[in-house]
Amino acid sequence: MESQKGFTLMKKQWIALLTGCALVCSMLAGCGSKPQTSAPEAAGRDKGCTDEAILSQLKNDGTPEFVLEGTYYTLPLETSRLIQAGWSLETEEYDAAEVSLQPGERIYGELSKDGQEMDVAIVNDGTEPCKPAEGGMVAELEYSADKDQPDSDFFVTLNGINCVMSNEALQKALEGVDGYELNSAGNIDINRTVGDDEIAVYKVMLGDDYTAITLASDNIFEYKDYQPQEIKEQVSNEKIAAYKDTTTAEMEPYAQDFNAIIEGYEENMAVGFYSEGTVWSEEVGEYKAIAGTPLSPDVSLYIAEDTTGQLYCIANQILNEDGTVSSAIELKEGDQIKVWGYASQYLELPEGLKIVVVQPGIIERNGELVILDKNLKAD
Repeated sequence: MESQKGFTLMKKQWIALLTGCALVCSMLAGCGSKPQTSAPEAAGRDKGCTDEAILSQLKNDGTPEFVLEGTYYTLPLETSRLIQAGWSLETEEYDAAEVSLQPGERIYGELSKDGQEMDVAIVNDGTEPCKPAEGGMVAELEYSADKDQPDSDFFVTLNGINCVMSNEALQKALEGVDGYELNSAGNIDINRTVGDDEIAVYKVMLGDDYTAITLASDNIFEYKDYQPQEIKEQVSNEKIAAYKDTTTAEMEPYAQDFNAIIEGYEENMAVGFYSEGTVWSEEVGEYKAIAGTPLSPDVSLYIAEDTTGQLYCIANQILNEDGTVSSAIELKEGDQIKVWGYASQYLELPEGLKIVVVQPGIIERNGELVILDKNLKAD
């Protein structure tokens, strides 16, 4: 910037000097004005795909769709279809052949073929474990290419756009699509409202000399990232140990007086609970009132005696994802148990006796450890 200012000043000085000079510029050799140079043209073409055989396959209705090598696909897409079409899969960090995706898991990887590459997110949307390349589904896909790519229609998607288009042409082709947005980074998002969230089902990154196009299923964020089973078990063991430590520590002030939990119920709301004892019996619906977090009217309760001689109840219920309630565990009279959980309720008997009710997270039953809190499980 300083050199430009210096050049301007020097130019003004020379103009002032030549004003009084009798020489005519046109008589001097080489005094003609220099030709003006124009700014370089923007990279990319001003039109997308024009092949009717390709364009006729696109629905352009917001579906995450694309035409790859002339074949029409939509997301989610069976990974096996791309494998059969000659693509090879490599997954990040792990050998794809050794990965076993559990239901609800997602893994990222790369599909490649003849020098072309696509980044993908593969999910297991079924109910049984699967291999990414065999039972997995591509839920997100990104393809990028230079704007001077020879095969312009190798990958074509919404409104016939492809990677060889100029940034201006891409914006013009998509600006009328529902959900269109030019984001703060200067790239294009096509958003869809899913519940209370907005999901970008299309993203177009506008590079100077390349374009990257990302498509995604609107449920892509419902999945959790893949972890090998040994890592899950390690994490689970750490969570179990922490849960035991926390509940045992919170129970210490009440270990000799369970009634103190009930007396401070409104203030404490939920207290970590730990007990070693013996199961007495199972009871259903004999209690007149349940305070605290409501239990299902169908819930059964195990009455147990702590080694200190104090009684407490174990809530035998699990709230399922569909809102129904099922039994958590089967206990029998005389079972020796250790219970880690939270006391957030109490039962009041007709004669006014109050008994703490524990929602168990972990129970050791006759030496067998049973994990009831799904957040502590490896799977």
